[in-house]
Amino acid sequence: QIKTWEDTRAGANSPWAPLFTRPPIPEDGEWTVQVTFDKPGTYVLRGRADDGGLYDDADVTIIVAPVI
Repeated sequence: QIKTWEDTRAGANSPWAPLFTRPPIPEDGEWTVQVTFDKPGTYVLRGRADDGGLYDDADVTIIVAPVI
């Protein structure tokens, strides 16, 4: 199941909101992200790098096992 998300909150600071501002680039040039999954399953996360002219997507598959 694919779910897309659009940030429509007034004043929200995300790439999908009108007032987005890019965070400063880390010294090592890499951003760290963290996600949480509420249920076991297979999830595909898509990341996008976009400079306004060119972009590139990468998919990462995450398999969450049930807690035993």
